[in-house]
Amino acid sequence: MEREENVKPIITVNNLYKLYRVGDSCVRALDGVSFEIREGEFCAIVGTSGSGKSTLLNMLAGLEKPTKGEIIINGCHIEKLKEDELVRFRRENVGFIFQSFHLIGTMNAVENVALPLNFRGEARKVRTAKAERMLDLVNLSKHKKHMPNQMSGGQQQRVGVARALVTDPKIIFADEPTGNLDSHTSEEVMGLMQKVVREQGRTLVMVTHDDHLAEYADRVFHIIDGKIVKIEENLRREREDIKDETD
Repeated sequence: MEREENVKPIITVNNLYKLYRVGDSCVRALDGVSFEIREGEFCAIVGTSGSGKSTLLNMLAGLEKPTKGEIIINGCHIEKLKEDELVRFRRENVGFIFQSFHLIGTMNAVENVALPLNFRGEARKVRTAKAERMLDLVNLSKHKKHMPNQMSGGQQQRVGVARALVTDPKIIFADEPTGNLDSHTSEEVMGLMQKVVREQGRTLVMVTHDDHLAEYADRVFHIIDGKIVKIEENLRREREDIKDETD
């Protein structure tokens, strides 16, 4: 296995600030954040409500502009991009997994997964083949024709994971991806996302308030009042890697 020190960063954040005006006062949603995320890494950003974690994710995804600072993703300074350039950048580089599954009720699983490819203008036959392959990957081979209301919450979120993967993104952003699931189903979905990162070589950045779910990540970024206060390497994952290498 390649040692992480030799893996290039796919995300670099330098001195990032986001200031909001609230009445006469100024709120620092992000207060001088800097870090790197390596290619093929699963990172969790953990914090309570109001800590700045969702603001940070929105910045990384190009959904909000920083007040100050740099966000370099795959060599591109996204803080300098215009809105139409950002739309294109997200379409070509990023997949999203949301807390609410955002599936279209009138479409079956294959059609929901294929939807992002529709926006790219890919032929129906190609879209369908790719979507079916992704549903196989997330263990939904028997549910391809099922409508969202015929699937459990965990199955719907697996469709969401497949949809995030279908465009072959370099980076996946996940915002509280198990927030609407029970604890057992949450564990299953987290295990699936961990497996996808490892086997597909994706970079996954997840926001969560749950320290336990963050244990699935390679590194955990703790954010309080807009500052990264601690970055933890996941020792449990490192022990698993060593065991894998010695088996």
